Amino acid sequence: MRIALTGVTSGVGRRFAELAIERGHQLRGLVRQPERADAIELTELGVELVPGDVLDRAALGELCDGADVLIHMAAHVGDWGERAQFERINVDGTRLSLEAAARAKIRRFVQLSSVAVYGRPERGRVTERWPTKLCGEPYDDTKTLSERLAFERGKTLGLEVSAIRPPVIYGPYDRNFIPRSLELLQQRMMFLINGGRAPLNLVWVDHVVDVLLLAASKDAAVGEAFNVMDTIDRRPPSVREVAETVARATGLPAPRISVPYPIAYGIAHVAQAAFKLLGSSKPPPATPFVVKLTTLDVIYDSSKAVDLLGFTPRLDPLAGVARFAREL
Repeated sequence: MRIALTGVTSGVGRRFAELAIERGHQLRGLVRQPERADAIELTELGVELVPGDVLDRAALGELCDGADVLIHMAAHVGDWGERAQFERINVDGTRLSLEAAARAKIRRFVQLSSVAVYGRPERGRVTERWPTKLCGEPYDDTKTLSERLAFERGKTLGLEVSAIRPPVIYGPYDRNFIPRSLELLQQRMMFLINGGRAPLNLVWVDHVVDVLLLAASKDAAVGEAFNVMDTIDRRPPSVREVAETVARATGLPAPRISVPYPIAYGIAHVAQAAFKLLGSSKPPPATPFVVKLTTLDVIYDSSKAVDLLGFTPRLDPLAGVARFAREL
C-alpha cells in the first residue's frame, strides 16, 4: 500500500513507520520540522517527508497525492493545556485531513481515535456498541468530536472510514505512560487510589499498528470502530500490578501509600489549580483526570477486532510493561 500518514513523528507514528516499511508498504509522512533529528531518522528509514502540519491545506494535499490510504493520527494529547489548542489540532486538523483525502481521491481513511470517546464510564465491559459521549475533558471531548466528524464528514465526502480506539499505549517511543510512571516512582510521589484495585487497560504500540494496518486493507473495517487491547478474554492487570511491575523492572521502590478516592480527587484539584496559577507548562503529579482514570472499573473489549479483522495479540501487558520499563 501507498500510505499517507499524519503524526509520523509521534511515538505511535514512529513505530508505525518502522513496521509498515518492514512489511513492504510505501510511506509518506507529514512533519512540521523536517530538519529535526527524529525527522531525519525517518528519512533514513525510508519515509518520504512532506513539510507542514494538519492545519496546512497545501501540505495535506501534497501528502495525500497518489496515496491509497490516509492514516490520520496527528493529535494534541494529554491532560494538560488549553481547550482551544486541542480543538485546533484534534477537530480542525481532522476536518482538513478528510477534505484533503477526498480531493486526492483516496478511498480509505483510518483514524487513530481513543477509548476516550466513550466518555470514561465508571464500570462495565465496554464494546464498540457503547455510545460515544462528551465528558468535559478537553482531550476526551475533542477526540470524540473528531471521530464523529470522521465518520459523518467522511461519508459525505465518499471516504471509507474506520476508527481505532486504543487505551493507554506503551512500548517503543512512549513519551507519556512509562516515562511519567518512572518519574513519579523515582521521586517517590506515586500513590495508589482505593488500593490500586481498578483495571488498567493497556495496549502495546505494535498491537495498535497491527489493527491500523488491518483496517487500512480489509473491507470488513469500513464504517466500523475497533477497540484494541493486549488482553481479549481476561481482565487487564490492576493499577497496583502495573505499578509494582514497573518498580520491580527498574529496581525502584513500589508505591505503598493508598488514598481514598475523594481525598485523592480533592488533592488533585488543588494541585491542578496551583500549577495553572503558576503558569506551569507541566501537569502536577496527579490531575483530577488521572485520578479518575485510575479508579474506573472498566474493561474495553477488543474481541470485535479479533473477529472481524483477524487481530491476534502477541504480548502480555505485564511482560510488555516490564520489558519497556527496563529499556528506558
